[in-house]
Amino acid sequence: MSVDARIMAFAERFLSDRTFQLVVAPAIADRQYEDNAGTLRRTANWIAVIRAVAGGVHYDLARAFRGMLVLTLLPACYHIFLLVICFDVFSISISTDFIIVSAVILVLSFGPVVACFWPERQPARPVD
Repeated sequence: MSVDARIMAFAERFLSDRTFQLVVAPAIADRQYEDNAGTLRRTANWIAVIRAVAGGVHYDLARAFRGMLVLTLLPACYHIFLLVICFDVFSISISTDFIIVSAVILVLSFGPVVACFWPERQPARPVD
């Protein structure tokens, strides 16, 4: 599998279709068009493709960040609030155990969000 095919497979899998069509596919097409250029130009084209993929990942993450944050904090705040209710806040100061348990709850709340936002698997393309 060539490097172009690997980059396209990664971009099709992890980026939205709009980002792939408008950012990554043109960068790969430009790189393929100028494949016979000098070494410096080919290196610049590879850097452009990598920047396009990184920019697409950044754009998609920034677009989904607010929803991911809300879906992460909703169950985390619920469980931490229940922990605060059961915790005797008047007699004992907040201990490191409480902070550790709260951090674990926050980390575990991130798992279902990742499952919700994980892109669906695309069907395999037919071999030419």
